[in-house]
Amino acid sequence: MNDKTSSSNGTCHHYDSHWESLGRPNGSYKQWPNAMHIKAGTPWHISYIIGGLLFALGIAAGHHFYLSSFIASTDVRASPSQFWVRAINNVFSHAVAITLGIVCTYSTVQAVWYTAGSSPIPILTLNRLFLLPAPNAIWGLFRPPYSVHLIPPVLLALCMQTLIFVTIFSPNSLSSGPADSQITNVSVPTLTLSATDMSLNHRQLNQRLGAAIAPVWEQVISTAMTTPPTTYWRVPHGCGVACSYNLTYFAPGIDCYDLPNEEVTLPPMEINVYLHCSGRNSKFFEGSSIFVKNGMNGQDQNGSSAYWLLFQYITGDDGQRDDPRVDCPFYLRPPRAVRCTFREAMYRMSYNFSNSIQTVSSSLVKYGDPLPRVFPPITTRAVNYHALAKVFSASFHGDIEYRADQVFTNITSELALRQIFTLRERPQPFLFEPTDGQPELLGKSVIDLFTNMTIGVMAFRTDNTTVKALVWDGSIVWKYDGRTLWLVYGIAFALASLSSLYGLYCLWCNEGAIDPTFSTFLFTITRTEQLYKRFKTIRDMEEVEGTKIQFSSKAEAFFLVKERE
Repeated sequence: MNDKTSSSNGTCHHYDSHWESLGRPNGSYKQWPNAMHIKAGTPWHISYIIGGLLFALGIAAGHHFYLSSFIASTDVRASPSQFWVRAINNVFSHAVAITLGIVCTYSTVQAVWYTAGSSPIPILTLNRLFLLPAPNAIWGLFRPPYSVHLIPPVLLALCMQTLIFVTIFSPNSLSSGPADSQITNVSVPTLTLSATDMSLNHRQLNQRLGAAIAPVWEQVISTAMTTPPTTYWRVPHGCGVACSYNLTYFAPGIDCYDLPNEEVTLPPMEINVYLHCSGRNSKFFEGSSIFVKNGMNGQDQNGSSAYWLLFQYITGDDGQRDDPRVDCPFYLRPPRAVRCTFREAMYRMSYNFSNSIQTVSSSLVKYGDPLPRVFPPITTRAVNYHALAKVFSASFHGDIEYRADQVFTNITSELALRQIFTLRERPQPFLFEPTDGQPELLGKSVIDLFTNMTIGVMAFRTDNTTVKALVWDGSIVWKYDGRTLWLVYGIAFALASLSSLYGLYCLWCNEGAIDPTFSTFLFTITRTEQLYKRFKTIRDMEEVEGTKIQFSSKAEAFFLVKERE
């Protein structure tokens, strides 16, 4: 049998012929069997390494099939119980880890014997080497004396130790959580103003401003203006535990813009301050519309051909104004005005119900034509559009004045006014300003208020439509994440495969598989006469551990002793 060349150039190590002549068995040792007896299990070792990898792969595939086909998306309350589902999941994970651990163990054993024959190694280091893959042996090999030949078996031992993480992370691929929401047809409230007349008698609708509004609907519209949109909403039937949907509907809209200063009819700031501080009447808010203008019901002195609403106001607060004529405790700003026009409009509403809480919002998508003051022909839709515009406008009719150090409010609905203005009276510090504190955004506040009103009115009507809603029925199911499972298994198989390749290479270099059994050690040690002579006179264990020996895997399979230099 030819000697093999050094492992440094990619092949197996060789043995010094002088060493072999010193250590070769002779005499009575000739009667011992050769190394083929300790390498008789080579086919089994190869089958354990290659077959173990394939068997572990089959278990991993079975694990994936079990979770994806039988467990994923099933109700956690169904049979089998949660205990058995998780227990079987853990069994698969441990089975894969144990099988790969066996593969790595056989590979490490061959790497250890190969390393023992790669160079002369102190017996102390061999003690640690043959304890691999034990954690204390790994740690011991990181201490001197060092050798590059020790790196491969240490790495293989580390790979085997990391397999414990397979049992920790792979079960995390299975968890429980809410079932996926399903798209379902659900009947929901909407606003269809071509149905359910809001007037007392729509035949009374004239060609100007219309008929009287039914008191119940007048109260409904007023309530919708001053309460959150979902206050009177009922969860749609079929919404389950949680649902969400979008809805498009048509209703009147309001379009607002600031008037230029020359069109504001409230007194200028200087005169107003004088009136205010001298105790005379001082008006700092006035609301009017096409429906009520300067106290004349139904008369439009503005000459407009469309529905309109006008806010004129002066914001102010307590503060010392530097006025040379009068010592005034109020700081009032220049008058402002916002004019709004009612128009056709399209809205998009978003509804969400979750955790027993409803949230609804609506946004104005686009405007249509201005609402006409003449309704040819008289229709239910025209009556209802007229009702929404009239009640909304009438809520702001009136004014707010300051007289004799007191604030007098003469507004149809002060509660509606407080939705867009902040009014704070004495004895608190006086304050009157738009609720968001920015007069330039008052028009937007009015638009938002009218939009929310249309949502609130839906809760009191019987108009319904069918929409595609995303519905969750409240069930909790098993969730399987295949990416997590195969990421963990993929890393484990990659490490085990590299260990197997190196283990098979070492097995080939050793000319067969060698077991780490006591009989193997007895066979290899007692065959060396040189080893016996070397240790016969040694009485110090430190000297024993410092002696360097090298394993020869040739036909005789024995250890060689390196003499001291």
